[in-house]
Amino acid sequence: MTRDWSRLYSVADGFTYHFHVRRQRVLELLPERLGRVADIGCGPGVMTEAVRERGGTFEGIDLSPEMIREAQEKFAGREGVTFRQGSIEAIDLSDATYDQVICMAVIEYLTAPHRALAEIARILKPGGTAIITTPKRTHIDRFTIAATTPIRAVARAFGAGSADTLPRLRLQPDELDEAALSAGLIYDGGAQYHFTPLPYPLTRLAPQLCMHLNLPWERMHATRAALPSFLAHGYIGRYRKES
Repeated sequence: MTRDWSRLYSVADGFTYHFHVRRQRVLELLPERLGRVADIGCGPGVMTEAVRERGGTFEGIDLSPEMIREAQEKFAGREGVTFRQGSIEAIDLSDATYDQVICMAVIEYLTAPHRALAEIARILKPGGTAIITTPKRTHIDRFTIAATTPIRAVARAFGAGSADTLPRLRLQPDELDEAALSAGLIYDGGAQYHFTPLPYPLTRLAPQLCMHLNLPWERMHATRAALPSFLAHGYIGRYRKES
């Protein structure tokens, strides 16, 4: 299963390109020169090489032992790179130690973000930067998926459809910003990503075509205007720890 997660970032197609877009937005929000970086929820290490290229040391933590094992195999012997198993809600790292913290595709698997954000703030140095992503609760596909529920039910009955039913925490940009502030992390910029003016089910019926037509809308990533925000599936916040 972890090999499938690696593939999400190695092959960009109509089903996976938004993973690449999210990673690119995260990299754009990070400083060009990095220091000591902790990637909480590192998966198979998809941010490792980019961090090292920017001069940073990389310490990855993930709850999944399979993810950690794959990352350790992939980056065995790499200088300035370590991985360990652990939880974002009880990070086994020292206080005020890290210049940057990345938290990509983790918040959605929690019941609430507050403990995780407090832990991120704890391990950051004063003035350090955290990059945190979340899927949004309100966007165009949430409505089109709900509207096509009867059709999808019939398709599943005939074995022609499948769905990911895992519950996910979804936060609007202001909600993540406010939760971060309560943990001592001050908003310092952000981006939205995965814009789908051509939404589901078109993205399933013609994924490659929709990818090419939807991708230009990623230029709107800095906006918080109502209409383009409604088209974006995810949000990335950049936060600075109070000095």
